[in-house]
Amino acid sequence: MKRQGFTLVEILATVVIIGILTTVVSISYNRAWLNSQTDSCESELRDMSNAFSSFFIDYGNIVIKPDGNYEAVLEDILEILNKQYLSHHIEVAEIAPDKKSVKLTTSVKTDPFGNKYSFDIYTYGGDDRDSVAGLVLIHSKGADGKSNLTKYKDGDYGDDAISVVEPKQ
Repeated sequence: MKRQGFTLVEILATVVIIGILTTVVSISYNRAWLNSQTDSCESELRDMSNAFSSFFIDYGNIVIKPDGNYEAVLEDILEILNKQYLSHHIEVAEIAPDKKSVKLTTSVKTDPFGNKYSFDIYTYGGDDRDSVAGLVLIHSKGADGKSNLTKYKDGDYGDDAISVVEPKQ
């Protein structure tokens, strides 16, 4: 007698094989997507770094004395950066109490992971040998949305993407 149809074991084996293949494809797709997002983020960081480098060539380093004119000078610099150099508008997020640094963020533009780009600019070194006046640190918080900024000194960037623009000598 000739058998017709499939046995339960054959059907289960087929389902298991399809499940394994689906899992492998999903993992590969997720890695490719994350690599694409990371590449896009690095490209945008490179563009912003080039914009600051161009600003440094044209106007010199961003060095602002921590006095009563600090905010006005900072606004003038931001206006020039936003109009002539950067493709994405940036705004002040926080000025350090000692007025030796400023934190900026993109106002609308987000990185591929949905976080705003952050800019830390050390605007005045003074007598502090650990800070370099004019140094710009541009960073993305990465896929986890958490900044590892406090660990940067240890060389641990986590999933953050950073770009450092050193002041012109």
